[in-house]
Parts: sequence; structure tokens; C-alpha cells
Amino acid sequence: MEGGKILYFYLKEGEKWKKHRWNPGKMPVKDIGIGEEGMLGCCGVPEFYWKNSAWKEDRLRDAMGRMMKEQGAEEFYLQPRLARLAGVDEKMPPEMLLKKVLSQSPCMEYLVYIGGSWEKRGAWEEEEFREERRLLFYLLSPYLARINHFTLVTGRPEGYEEFTDYIYDEYGIPTAVVAKMDRPYGKDGRTVILDRGRGREPALQAIPYRASYVDFWCEDGKRERIEKEREDIRYISVVKFLDTLVKNGYNTIVNSRRQECREGIGPHIRE
Repeated sequence: MEGGKILYFYLKEGEKWKKHRWNPGKMPVKDIGIGEEGMLGCCGVPEFYWKNSAWKEDRLRDAMGRMMKEQGAEEFYLQPRLARLAGVDEKMPPEMLLKKVLSQSPCMEYLVYIGGSWEKRGAWEEEEFREERRLLFYLLSPYLARINHFTLVTGRPEGYEEFTDYIYDEYGIPTAVVAKMDRPYGKDGRTVILDRGRGREPALQAIPYRASYVDFWCEDGKRERIEKEREDIRYISVVKFLDTLVKNGYNTIVNSRRQECREGIGPHIRE
């Protein structure tokens, strides 16, 4: 989805939806234009329904669903902590947000892509696998001209042959295919790692110094381990980007990323 509006719901800790029982409650929305990708609405959700009473899951989902309708939003993304509070399965961020976050990363020369886990071969898994390859091409198309080398980490390399053949034939980008990251791939300070995997520990010993690590699933545990054990790695995710955006403002984020590059460094909420 491009050119529409997406709502990002995030948790406002310690705040209450209602001060009094008769108060209808509200969630202020801050609209931010993000170029041709469309409009982003940042919507803070109070942690409590009334006083110190926790939200009931269905009530919270209904409230967010109404906000979607009121705002005319076409898509949404929930901060993982809020998704758990609402009893909603966490989902990968919408393509528009992944594309925006990738545009904030430093200029990539050596790219490492960690694919999803596709050991099963059922119809659903095959459809998801095709969708992953489509998303990969969509996200990387603007950057192929500047990539020098591509490393693919996957147990099913045959599924990516069309993509790897294309980037070699059109851009001369060679591809190394490995089953797991058992040593550093790329070069220090010039590597971007895209992690599509979920629930897997990052192979910190195999990440080059001062690499950028883009986590598609925004996993708190992965972020905490990277920031604790490898301070040189720049962890990037949609949630980290959006939470910083909400706190500091869009222009501050965009301007800082540009400086780094110059210096070289409708739907409803459902369960």
C-alpha cells in the first residue's frame, strides 16, 4: 500500500483512557507526511481503560478499530507491547514502513539477507515464501545499483534463484549462499544485514564491525541482546524508528540520517 494512510498504535504507559465513567475517551493522532509513500498517523493508546483498570482485549480492539474508521486509514501497525495487551498476533510491519525504515539506513555496499524459515512445504508456506521473495525485490530495487555483494542465508536457496540470477545479470552483483551465519560476511562499516527470520538468536560473532542490522520483526529480545553485547552494531527496526519519531519528531530523524550518509556512516483490528 502506497499513497494511503497507515496508523501506528503505540502504548502510552501510565495514562488512562477515561478520567470518569461518563468520559468517552480519546486517542490523539499526530499525522506525519512521509513523502510519496503516503501519510502516517501516530496514535497513542492509554495503558489503562479507567483509573487503574486494565483494558479488556475486545474493548481495546474495538477502540482501535473505530480509530481506523475515523481516520480513513487503510492499514495499521501495532507496537508489539500493545499487540500483546490487545491479544492480537504480532505481524510484520506493512511494506510502506519497511521501505521507509530501509531508506533511513546508511548506504549499503555489502548486503546480507537472512530469509524466513520455510522447512514445511504446505500450500500456506509456499504462498508465504513467494510473498517473501516479492517483498525482497520490492524493498531492494532502489538500492541494487550500489550493492557490491549479496549474501543469502537460507536453507532453501532454490527459491531465490530467479532473484539472484536477476541481480547478477542486470547489475553484476555476485551472490554467496550459506545455510547459516558461521563467520563474518561483508566488510566492517560497509555492511547492512536484513533479518527476515523470527524467533532466532542473532549470530553476533558473524556480524561485521559497525554493521547495520535491520530487524523486520522488531523483536525486543533481539534488540536488547545486540545493544548489550555489540554496541558497535546499529540496530534498526520499524518500532525503533517510529518510537523515536514520536518522541523527537520526523525532521530530526531524517536530517540525522542524511548527515550520516554524507559522513559515510479500512481494515479492522482482529485477533
